[in-house]
Amino acid sequence: MTSTYKLKTCIWELTLKCNMRCLHCGSKAGIDREHELNLDECLSIADELLELNCNLITLIGGEVFLYPGWEQIARKLSDGGSSVNIITNGYLMGKKQIREIKNAKLLNVGISLDGMRDNHNKIRNNDRSFDRVLKAFQLLNKENIPIGVVTTLLDFNFPDLEEMYDLLLEYDIPIWQLQIAHPMGNLEDKEIVLNPSKMPKLTSFIKEKRYKGKITVYAGDNIGYYDSNEAYIRNVSSGLSVWEGCQAGLSVIGIDSVGNVKGCESIYSDEFIEGNLRNQSLAKIWNDPHKFAYNRKFDINDLEGNCKDCEFGKICKAGCRASNLFCTGNLYNNYFCRSNI
Repeated sequence: MTSTYKLKTCIWELTLKCNMRCLHCGSKAGIDREHELNLDECLSIADELLELNCNLITLIGGEVFLYPGWEQIARKLSDGGSSVNIITNGYLMGKKQIREIKNAKLLNVGISLDGMRDNHNKIRNNDRSFDRVLKAFQLLNKENIPIGVVTTLLDFNFPDLEEMYDLLLEYDIPIWQLQIAHPMGNLEDKEIVLNPSKMPKLTSFIKEKRYKGKITVYAGDNIGYYDSNEAYIRNVSSGLSVWEGCQAGLSVIGIDSVGNVKGCESIYSDEFIEGNLRNQSLAKIWNDPHKFAYNRKFDINDLEGNCKDCEFGKICKAGCRASNLFCTGNLYNNYFCRSNI
């Protein structure tokens, strides 16, 4: 059986093991999970992704550099025709990691930077993290390895955006993704989640910086939706000109470090596990018409709250499912929508 859905993007968590304990970490990364996939199992999954012609695979952790052989997985995917990148906190970046990155033939290296020095270090629970990120920038730039920065926004680091933009210009960073932290995992204090009232200012910031053309700044999938800046804030390289609804299970999947498959790796709830790659093939899970029903069988009548009567409901489909689940408890009611402001 072949699915009518084309798998375009996979977010693959290689390990939950991490050298940091970040304030906003949704997966509570730190110690690796019991019975994480070994290298041979991961290489086999890489073959499955290639068989499904997955266009883009992002390898994450935990901390991806703490998974021995990560570069072999990335290289296999790259050699097979997929674009591959990683997201790292940058702390371990050194000559060894640079060699591995080159061998892996990565599209780019994503580095998390969550504010200027004080706020970034506060979020990372590490007083040296900010300086290690800057060192990582220097090492990667020296080798002409493309860098993308990922920033997760809370209420208290939001004011850092202008200063961060200047810093990223200084280090010739070409790509900057902004996203919002969800109240899940380590982030138990909902009071520090970004206030929705800041959304117009955030989308205006993205639009303004995009027009300057020096850095490609774009909104993550949990930012928006359909305010006056919608047409100017999306990642056009992914084929999106405007938000067209959550793609979990439609063109995107997540794989965790023990082989569980979900529509999105950010939906940290076992009820959304569609199968396990130790028991089923990826193709069988993806092609099963009964899987990912929350998106594949979406009906406009599913919309709740402010989304229910929104004129953009049919297109937007209530935005990010993970954001909705952890902010409102309902997959089809969005906390960060313009209608909530």
